[in-house]
Amino acid sequence: MKPQSISGWRLAIITAVLVISGAVVIVLGRAVFSDLEALSTARNDDVSWNVSQLEVELLKLQNETLNVMQLPSSDLVSFRKRYDIFYSRFSSLSQGRLFRSLRERPGAQSVLDAANGFLDRNTPLVDGADDVLRNDLSGIYDELTELHPQIRELALIGIEHYAENETMRRDQLSKTLIRLAAAVLVLIFVLTVTTFVLLKLFRRGERFSHENAIMRSRFEAAVNSSLDAVLVVNTKGQIIEFNGSAEAVFGYTRSQAINGDMADLIVPPHMREMHLKGMQRFLDTNEKKVIGAGRIRLEGMRKSGEIFPVELSISLAETDGERVFVSFLRDITQEIEAEQDLRTARDKAQESERAKSDLLTVMSHEMRTPLNGILGSLSLIDQTNLTDRQKRHLNSIAVSGELLLSHVNDVLHLSSLTAENALPEQSLFDLSALTNDVAESLLANAQARNCDLQVNVLSDLPRLVRGHRTSLQQCLINLVGNAIKFTSDGTVLIEVEKLHADDQYEIRVSDTGVGIAPKNLSRIFEEFVTIDSAFSRENAGTGLGLAITKRLVEGMGGEIEVDSVLGQGSLFTLRIPLGDAATQIDHVQGGQTLPRALPSNGLRVLVVDDNEINRLILADMLHDMNCEVTQAADGYEAIKATQKQAFDLLLLDISMPGIDGMETLERIHAQGADWTQVPAIAVTAHASKKDHETIMQANFSSLLVKPVDMGQLKASLIGVLQKDLPHVQTMARNSTAQDFIARFGDATYERHLHDLKSGVSELLEQLPWDGAVSADAQQQAHKLAGTAAILGLPTLTELLQTVEICDAEAWAEEQDRLRANLQDALRQP
Repeated sequence: MKPQSISGWRLAIITAVLVISGAVVIVLGRAVFSDLEALSTARNDDVSWNVSQLEVELLKLQNETLNVMQLPSSDLVSFRKRYDIFYSRFSSLSQGRLFRSLRERPGAQSVLDAANGFLDRNTPLVDGADDVLRNDLSGIYDELTELHPQIRELALIGIEHYAENETMRRDQLSKTLIRLAAAVLVLIFVLTVTTFVLLKLFRRGERFSHENAIMRSRFEAAVNSSLDAVLVVNTKGQIIEFNGSAEAVFGYTRSQAINGDMADLIVPPHMREMHLKGMQRFLDTNEKKVIGAGRIRLEGMRKSGEIFPVELSISLAETDGERVFVSFLRDITQEIEAEQDLRTARDKAQESERAKSDLLTVMSHEMRTPLNGILGSLSLIDQTNLTDRQKRHLNSIAVSGELLLSHVNDVLHLSSLTAENALPEQSLFDLSALTNDVAESLLANAQARNCDLQVNVLSDLPRLVRGHRTSLQQCLINLVGNAIKFTSDGTVLIEVEKLHADDQYEIRVSDTGVGIAPKNLSRIFEEFVTIDSAFSRENAGTGLGLAITKRLVEGMGGEIEVDSVLGQGSLFTLRIPLGDAATQIDHVQGGQTLPRALPSNGLRVLVVDDNEINRLILADMLHDMNCEVTQAADGYEAIKATQKQAFDLLLLDISMPGIDGMETLERIHAQGADWTQVPAIAVTAHASKKDHETIMQANFSSLLVKPVDMGQLKASLIGVLQKDLPHVQTMARNSTAQDFIARFGDATYERHLHDLKSGVSELLEQLPWDGAVSADAQQQAHKLAGTAAILGLPTLTELLQTVEICDAEAWAEEQDRLRANLQDALRQP
């Protein structure tokens, strides 16, 4: 504990003892004074006199009774007066507070009762008629004679009682005086100790005062040399310190500011009332809002009246026993102007970004709508009766349309990445198969430029990895596509290797093409940059492919770099993290695939689009799928059509005049509960993810982005119908195995089927004959059920799911049936 703390405790204890001793002396002094005053009043003598006077009054009443008896003609007024005096004296004695202690003495109460009886018997006679009273005077006289000895006895009891009281009071006073003397001695001792302590504290205070003076001089030196304006203000609002920087900031000299009112000098007029209220609130309640709150921004006022922004920090201190406010202020006019310039630049950039986004949205809608007509019409044209020249022209139209659509998609994809949209969820996929699929899809392009396209896997790869499959596929397509584009009569090589670091993979795409000049290497990942920018350039493009690739790679947590030698070729190296995963067929390719079967009896479909070409194309595609189609040019026609007949499916364009597709669907659903069960597919030219989320919130079952081709339309219809129309589900389940074979081939299907049967056999060996199925066996059944489902084996799937959820009781009842059925499933081809 510090010396100051020890002294403080000592002083507190001495002060407490001093206060207690003083209080005791005061209390005892008051008691002595009270006792002396009581003794001086001779109260007991007065009481004794009153008791004795009762006997006197009795005798006087007795004499007056005798006189009236001897003179029958005398007046009774004197007798009644004397009787009333005796009655009053006795009432005071029997009822007064002053005589309470006397009444409690032994023998006193019997006397009082006798006197009381006398008065009760004779008072009615005294107050009655004179002739009656005269007749009873002799009886009253006899009773007074009998009562006289008792009254004398009461007087003697009173004298003895009050004499004892006086003796006790004198003893009490003596004890009080003794205690008072002791308390005074203690008080004198405490005062002596207090004087010693105060002297010691005084000397220490002088030392502290000297140290405080030194600290004050240092503080004043620091304040005067501070680059910030420093003001010290007392609780009255008067400035008691004003440094040189404050003179420069506010324009007052120190002599002008000292003792001046801070509110009048530096607080702007519109803030003075708030300042004064805040000061008063602090003084009344000690509530702090600005004090100790750190740096805050307010406004100040110069001597010239100019209002300017300041950064302010206020702290509470104590000087010369008085609380003061120490304020540090800084003129932040330049900082505010710089921040405003930054905000203006930011607002302009955001406005430009919004304008770009709006432009891309409009471009997407306005370009995709005619592209839908062009590409959709081309897909519906029957080319069997066309000449070679006509087929060549149609092919040119198709290639040009696809190229234009590719450019639009590139721009929109870059916009979505710029908006920091999240990448799709990760899934399990075969990295080797993905690389080979990319190479196979671009093989025709490579052959057209006489390029040798090769894929080399340089290390053992896991069967499945976890990552962003679609994003990685797009990166490889962009890199390999660029390599082919800038290579003629050469080689394009894709190399895949697992690095020693956990989950790190490296994919290299090299070519023997034209290469990239060193000055351009730092620019190729920028947006809208094309190295071959001459008017006669051979390879056209938007300059977005590599920019998109870089952002996708970084979004996957990887990195990309490039090395190139001009005229010899380029090497792009992509490093990304991919998690290894156990075989889970149900997640390959991102999830379970959709069946490709539609009901043979056709569907009644309502197609709604304000563009006639788009309506005709969608109608022709649906006719080819054996659907019965009704067309509507806008939302109002669609509502009228639904009021006339029922439909199995609705295809609604989103952007239409009058009411859009979302409102149209809402009004159709409002017609009755039956319409809410009819699935609806949104058809839109809007490509942004945000627009798609908004559209799907309007209770659409699916969404198609223009231009729509036959495959997309068919897949969307089947996905919607499988979910919403029960009579399609059986057909969809039966086509699962065929769809798997169509996607991965017979060999892959047979291999996974063999692995599935082996797993079921192992599971049968693990299943217990007694007790419950273990957690490991249930987990194995869960994995096998997923594989059976994707391979199109619903019966086996159901059996395995039953094993997965069986408890001990259910297993005991069902195990024979489940074992037999699992054995039968294994024997099926």
